[in-house]
Amino acid sequence: MALFLAAASALGAFAVSGCASEQPVQNSGLVASYSFEEGQGSETEEAVSGKMLSVQNVYSAANQANLMKPASDPLWRKGVKGDCLYMDGISNYIEDPDFKNIGTDAITVSAWVAPRVFENNFNPEGLTCIVGKGDVGLQEGWLLGYGYLGTWGLKVALEDPETGEYFTAAFYDPVNYLPLYTWSHVAASYDAETGHICLYLNGELVYEQIYNEYAGCEMIPSSDPLRVGKYIDPATVYGIDCNLVAGLLDEVRIYDRQLTNSEVQALYRDKDADGHPVCEYSDVMLDSSVYEGDRYRPQYHAIPPGMWMNEPHAAFYYNGYYHLFYQSNPNGPYWAQIRWSHWVSTDMVHWEYVKEAVVPTKDICPDGVWTGGAVIGPDGTPWLVITAGTTTTTYSGQNIAFAHCADPEDPYLTEWVVEDTVAIAQDTGIGERNQFRDPFIWKDDGIYYMMVGSGYDGRSGGALMFTSEDMRDWTYHGYVFQSTAEEAGIHWECVQLLPISTRDGSVQKYVFFLTPQYADDSRTVECYYWIGTFDKASKKFIPDAGFETPRLLDYGYGIFTGQTGFTYLTEEETQAGKTYKQGRTILFAIAQGKEPGTTHNYYSGWAHNASLPMELYLSDDGTSVSMEPIEELQTLRTGTAYASETAMSADEANAAIGELRGDSFEIRMTLSIGAASENYSAGLYVRYNPYTNSLNQTERTGIVFGSGGVYIDRSQTSLYVTGLINSHVWANTEKTFDVIIYMDRSMLEVYVNGEVSFTSRMYPKYEDSDYLRFFAQGCTLTVSDLTIYTLGSAYTDTVTPAYYGNTGSIRNA
Repeated sequence: MALFLAAASALGAFAVSGCASEQPVQNSGLVASYSFEEGQGSETEEAVSGKMLSVQNVYSAANQANLMKPASDPLWRKGVKGDCLYMDGISNYIEDPDFKNIGTDAITVSAWVAPRVFENNFNPEGLTCIVGKGDVGLQEGWLLGYGYLGTWGLKVALEDPETGEYFTAAFYDPVNYLPLYTWSHVAASYDAETGHICLYLNGELVYEQIYNEYAGCEMIPSSDPLRVGKYIDPATVYGIDCNLVAGLLDEVRIYDRQLTNSEVQALYRDKDADGHPVCEYSDVMLDSSVYEGDRYRPQYHAIPPGMWMNEPHAAFYYNGYYHLFYQSNPNGPYWAQIRWSHWVSTDMVHWEYVKEAVVPTKDICPDGVWTGGAVIGPDGTPWLVITAGTTTTTYSGQNIAFAHCADPEDPYLTEWVVEDTVAIAQDTGIGERNQFRDPFIWKDDGIYYMMVGSGYDGRSGGALMFTSEDMRDWTYHGYVFQSTAEEAGIHWECVQLLPISTRDGSVQKYVFFLTPQYADDSRTVECYYWIGTFDKASKKFIPDAGFETPRLLDYGYGIFTGQTGFTYLTEEETQAGKTYKQGRTILFAIAQGKEPGTTHNYYSGWAHNASLPMELYLSDDGTSVSMEPIEELQTLRTGTAYASETAMSADEANAAIGELRGDSFEIRMTLSIGAASENYSAGLYVRYNPYTNSLNQTERTGIVFGSGGVYIDRSQTSLYVTGLINSHVWANTEKTFDVIIYMDRSMLEVYVNGEVSFTSRMYPKYEDSDYLRFFAQGCTLTVSDLTIYTLGSAYTDTVTPAYYGNTGSIRNA
């Protein structure tokens, strides 16, 4: 068996003379046609046979038992001619088991496609299947598709009748890459008798060659069904199929002969628009409406419109808007083909989705655009500082590059342009090789400081420092900080160095954040910090005495990670003379959801969101970080479900709130514990179910204040997701606590005394797991200043109720 890559070897013989003889346009030889004119529903017609075929869809009624939302049909959009099919990238495709092999002599395949993303986490020779029949990897059938960075072409399995050898010939466009978010008409024709291949892009012949060595080789048929939009043997990531079209698909045609130039041009011209059809980004972008009613999807957290996100980063404020970027994969709910996606907001609460800011590019960041920072550059406009990922470099696969907004007057800063050279390339003597990422940048007193996460010979983590006066000439200063502390791991990611002050501003220090990477990949990753000073002369961070080891910021156990912060000043404050160190210190993070590899991610179709933004302060004694949710979150309040300043016992508080139910609350209160035995616990159950099933099981999540400390008890959180781990324990056994709680479907964030936060997840299975209940065991509990607010969505005026139609009440289980 062999694989022949035809395009590259034929550049010198590239010709555009025309395929076969010119003849009038006709439908002779048309064996399959998919126009997707239905515009709704879950079936589409194959026009030659007249058969209606199912559009496969993860949200189909057949999967309702596994879904977290009501079943729904695939999405449809306006196409190049009538309607077209919106392909989600993980589940949408058409399978035709009755489609017969087209023979062994010739084939022409054409389609309109507008990709949302190109898969690049796999073999670069692999293709996303537009349409194909058989497994070309096993030398049978054929496939028209596109792949790495927009390469595209045709694969055909052939048999040499003289030798009996089976092989696959792969023909790629040697010049053109398909664009994202844009309609492209692709067509390929092959004549087996002569070895004649033609590739067309938007009606133009872009590649032609006769391969004499293939002449007389027969196309190998396949018994597999024809598939539109998905390869028959896809690669998988965490159990989710890849090699599916993500974007728009229209007017797929298959012929059992080689069409002429004029016939292919006629296929291109057969569209509604006079010129080349326009594809709006809003048509091809992820559509959050498919998640309506998802019982676990947060409603007011910063969350992508769909699929996968990693950590947020590069926050800044410019011309009245906050901008926050995040690592994302718009192809599926798994880590791959990472890019910078983009939110904008006027208040850090109500976010709008913006077109992806930086996507992998051929020369600078072909294998990923990883975490970075942002700063207002010397020209007065925002600059993005990216980690440019590549596997083709001679030394390091991670370098630093810049991107600029194409139109600084656009309030959304929609379009960004990556510079055509790297700004800082990792070289020998600059940190640990291939551990050079997540730049964090700021400007202070006319100097740009850039900190880059790295390691030290695989033995400890560290961060590197560069400085510049103009963002062009950079001076390397070595490690700004290293630590051999066991908690700090061997490599550092998402390094941040932020000024932090006491609430009265009398004491100011710096806080150094990191997310460690460990030699043991199974170890839980957290957000750690040191407090200390930053010496501008030596470019070194010096931790305070008592910080021999870093401290945990959030106690939720592996959910709050990948932190990013910025010091916020309005333009007016900057013009008034306020300095970088006098701004509000704000911190975001990713709130991890279910583990990769779970069917939950596939049937949900999304994974992860951002944590609520926190404002950070230095504790009054200067030894720890204090935090509180930003005050702008109060704009989410839609009503007051309960409010009382009266001090109540646990039983009295339960009677007062009665049968109050919900999955989206802000709760503020003071809890006081008295008359306690040696072992006691008290607190509040959220997502509490007062009933049990036939096995005497129930669901509830406890916010516990006990003799062992403060923690989140998830031992009974879910009968759907079992084995959830409790939070870390905050070893504070005081008896009075000021508590702020935010609930947002699966999200739970708890802030205690302004000293510690707990970020957690809840996945109750049953619709009646939505009560609140105070409890006290081995002690008395006094609840005072209790206020419970109902909260709305950050995205829509109304909230679709959470769906539990396939689980119902626990009493019926």
